Amino acid sequence: MKEQFKTIMQSEDLKEITIELVEKVLDNSIGKDVIREIPILKSLVAVRNIYDSYTDGIFIKKAMNVLFELGDTNWKERVELTSDLDDENSSGSEKILMAIDNLETIEKCKIFGRLCKLKALNKIDVYEFKRLTKLIQDAYIDDLSLLPVFAERLEKAKEKKNTFYKSNDIYMEEFYPLLGLGLIYQELDEQTPIEKVEPTSFKDPAPYYKGGETNILYFTSDLGRLLLYFYNDLFP
Repeated sequence: MKEQFKTIMQSEDLKEITIELVEKVLDNSIGKDVIREIPILKSLVAVRNIYDSYTDGIFIKKAMNVLFELGDTNWKERVELTSDLDDENSSGSEKILMAIDNLETIEKCKIFGRLCKLKALNKIDVYEFKRLTKLIQDAYIDDLSLLPVFAERLEKAKEKKNTFYKSNDIYMEEFYPLLGLGLIYQELDEQTPIEKVEPTSFKDPAPYYKGGETNILYFTSDLGRLLLYFYNDLFP
């Protein structure tokens, strides 16, 4: 499958393939005339002929949904995408296939495809590509939509001239998934000074102490800032 996948990815005809054509190939109902018009479909048919179980069909569909997102890139950009990921352990094509194998939904495959497009267009480097790939694999995708909300909450706190981490504006019950994904983090602020309050008249209460409170500070991590920067590209 690796070679056929690489051939399809690097083909100038990639943009001609649609999900309907993929379905016909998987159902073995594609016509020879269509294959003549779009020769790259021969590689997809070859994959289908070798890997014909239900699970294999699902994987092919997942892989093609990744490639669809690369349809408006040129073949040179797609070649550079895979070559940049090559190392002594595996080829770039193999890395992408292994990444796809860990994506459990078609939605994630489309998002990963958009991430591959960002890498193909050199908008992100290999390290950023790997970090965001792992995030997409691990996350419950709906949780990622909390990050712009979190960032907006911080900005509103700034506009109110409060500290940007004011705890009254942020509740961990709402944003705890982001904490687990490493997109945000928290730190304890310095403890406020403790001071003894003495009565100034007989009406005042007995001496007591005040202060000693500690606020929780909230921050967006480097990974969180990276995702925010490309959020609209990944979730258009």
